[in-house]
Amino acid sequence: MINLKKLFRRKKGQGALEYLFMIAAALIIIFVVVRYISGTGQQATSQSDIAALQSQAELVKSSFQSKGWWETSTWVYTTANSNTLQLGGVSGGPYSYTFSQNDYPELYQASFNVSITTAYSNCQAGNNLSACQVFGVLGGSTS
Repeated sequence: MINLKKLFRRKKGQGALEYLFMIAAALIIIFVVVRYISGTGQQATSQSDIAALQSQAELVKSSFQSKGWWETSTWVYTTANSNTLQLGGVSGGPYSYTFSQNDYPELYQASFNVSITTAYSNCQAGNNLSACQVFGVLGGSTS
C-alpha cells in the first residue's frame, strides 16, 4: 500500500523555487515603474524647456515691437550646422547672433529662412523647438 503522507509531503527545494519566482516578478514590476517614471520626468523637462523659450519669445516680441522690427518683412536666416543666426529686413540690419551648439542643438541642425512672425507662430504652437530656440538666441537666453 502507498503511504499517502509521503506522497503529499512537500519537498524542501520547492519553496525556494517559488520564492525565486516571486522575487523575479517583484524586480520586473520595479523595473517597469522606474522606466515609466523616468520617461515621464524627461517629458516634463522637455515641456518646461519649451515653456521657458515661449516666454522668451514673448519678451523678444515686445522688444522688437518697440523698435519697429516686428513685421512680416523681418526675416530670420540660419543654415544647418552653423552657429550663426541672422536677422534681416530691419533698419540698420542685418544683425548676426552667434549661439552655442550645446545650448541650441535643434537650431544648430536646422536650416530655415522664415519671417519672424511665422517663427513666433510656430514657437507658440509648441510643435517647433528650433523656432522657439530662435527667440532664445535673439533674447540672449541660454535656455
